[in-house]
Amino acid sequence: QAAYGEVGEKRSHPYKEKGNKYTHGERVAALAVRLRQLLFPDDTGFDGILTAAAWLHDIRNGAEDHAALGAARARELLAPYCSGEETEQICGIIAVHDARKPGDASVPDIVKLHQDADHLDHFGTFDIWALAMYTIGNNQTINDALEYLQGGWHKDNAHWRTVLHFGLSRRIFDDKTAFVKQFTERFAAECAGGIWHEAALLQAAPQG
Repeated sequence: QAAYGEVGEKRSHPYKEKGNKYTHGERVAALAVRLRQLLFPDDTGFDGILTAAAWLHDIRNGAEDHAALGAARARELLAPYCSGEETEQICGIIAVHDARKPGDASVPDIVKLHQDADHLDHFGTFDIWALAMYTIGNNQTINDALEYLQGGWHKDNAHWRTVLHFGLSRRIFDDKTAFVKQFTERFAAECAGGIWHEAALLQAAPQG
């Protein structure tokens, strides 16, 4: 309820859907806990911390230094619900959620889990969703979207892989990348009025 009250009815950008950072927080919470279950199956005591941090981490998105401002606001919101220790753990994650330092052994695993889950949520099917909203919201065409997927997206994607902490996270990222590349191939064919897998379709069924 506290998270929804902050961002549940807001858009982080004019072209994005209402409440986009609230639903992003829900997805990040689920993914962070799942990564914890897979990577640290015996560390069962931090799922509530991961979940609360995910719900609240972007409540000041759009502001300069939104991580620090978000942590300060989260501290106020959490006061009725959490102990002082829990609040500091949650706000500690929020305060550094964008300060990714792969290979830094001093970064706690709980922070790494949140950072990877937060990052991964922006790729795969979300690539397509966000690109469609951006293209339409900025009065661009379907061909502009295709041009980005065939060009600038590859450069951006290569960089974003480097900031993940865990090997499993990178494998998930690679799987998401493969999906977008396959989508781009089909998108290119259909943008030109073509038939995706035309030969296979003709072979699979009688003509007519």
